[in-house]
Amino acid sequence: MAPLRLPNILIYLTGVVRPRLLRPHLRVPSIASVDFQSLKQEGYNAVVIDKDNCLTIPHKDDVYPPYQVAWNDLLSTFNPGRVLVVSNSAGTRKDPGGIAAESVSLSLRAPVLIHSQNKPGCSKNILEYFKGNLGKPMTNRKKIIENSFKIWEDEKEDEKMLWKRWESEIKEKPLLGFSHLNYEERKDRKGDTTKLDFSSMESNLTNTNDNNQNQDQSNKESTKNKHSAHQKQLENLKILVIGDRLFTDTLLAHRLSLHLPKSKSPQSQILPSVLSIYTTSLPQPKDVRILRWIEERLSRSKTKSNDFSRFILKKKEELVVPVITSQPRRGGIVGAFRWFTPTRWREFDESVPALTYNPRSWKPLPLLVGSSKSIAYIISITSRYTIKGASISWIKLKDSIKDHREKAKIANQERLAIKEEEESNSKVETQKIGIRQEGLT
Repeated sequence: MAPLRLPNILIYLTGVVRPRLLRPHLRVPSIASVDFQSLKQEGYNAVVIDKDNCLTIPHKDDVYPPYQVAWNDLLSTFNPGRVLVVSNSAGTRKDPGGIAAESVSLSLRAPVLIHSQNKPGCSKNILEYFKGNLGKPMTNRKKIIENSFKIWEDEKEDEKMLWKRWESEIKEKPLLGFSHLNYEERKDRKGDTTKLDFSSMESNLTNTNDNNQNQDQSNKESTKNKHSAHQKQLENLKILVIGDRLFTDTLLAHRLSLHLPKSKSPQSQILPSVLSIYTTSLPQPKDVRILRWIEERLSRSKTKSNDFSRFILKKKEELVVPVITSQPRRGGIVGAFRWFTPTRWREFDESVPALTYNPRSWKPLPLLVGSSKSIAYIISITSRYTIKGASISWIKLKDSIKDHREKAKIANQERLAIKEEEESNSKVETQKIGIRQEGLT
């Protein structure tokens, strides 16, 4: 019984409740570390790969240059059309008309899936593609060429019809007038004096009924054959899911494994029908850092229980075992928020979609970041102007204190001068009094 198509929120909740689903089968730095030849020999015949930060830099269509050789190796290893690019940017509702999907398909030389539901909820669409129900990959350029060819054919047919009409009306007949049929020609016309043959009609009806029954039986047989063929295709299908996100790509691999029937061969118990490969080396590491941190905490940076390290290409430099010095672990709140630094916050701010007047951009994360930025801006403005006001008030206070001190100093000097004058006046008066007393004596 195939699983139901669930919304992505419920699939994410299953990953939160069951963190083991977020553990991939392989952890590699990039696709350049995967041995695709050995995977092809083990029976894997289909590849589902992510675009952003796995093949290309986000919002770009060209392959990241260090991955070009590995991408060419992947395309040459698997059959054409068995490598499908599934992205949450190109080919989704964010890409109306499939313009970005067509550009990515032309630059990567691989088909891009058009899906209305983002990963990991598009597992049925992926299986429909590998069954062949979606038809051959089509681009807008091919559609334009086909439509133009049809229009050209219609124009040619219209020209032929007009030419025949011109020949019948002008070339073979006179230009004016109407040619009436003679009496002898009227007798030869069908439907004038013919009798209906009911026996032939009954035989035709019986023949049509028999033909309809035969067609129904053939349709039933064809549907059974198609169903059995699809079952065989699903049984023979072994998929590689490559991506840089656990919540999308690894959960997508789990959803695909639920759709595929379990084979009874002993090799299937060792190798799963869907092998998830998680790439850790990112061309643009600042992309959704918080979500990646949550994914790593939930999965505990572990893989599945089975060992699939034989599918990893080891370089000569990696064969030397490095000496790992254990660093002291930070505990508590500091360890949980050690990523929260100004530089990382700046990188996270740049990775969040911009908040515009368009209501479609009013999502929880941009709103949260925008509100926090506005609050921080208000706090910075208030603190800046309070600091400026405090500095101005402090300068004025210092000036007022200085003026007060100068005024007090001047007042003291005036008081001292007045006292000195009074003392000198008193001395003069005492001297005058002494002189008068001496004169009297």
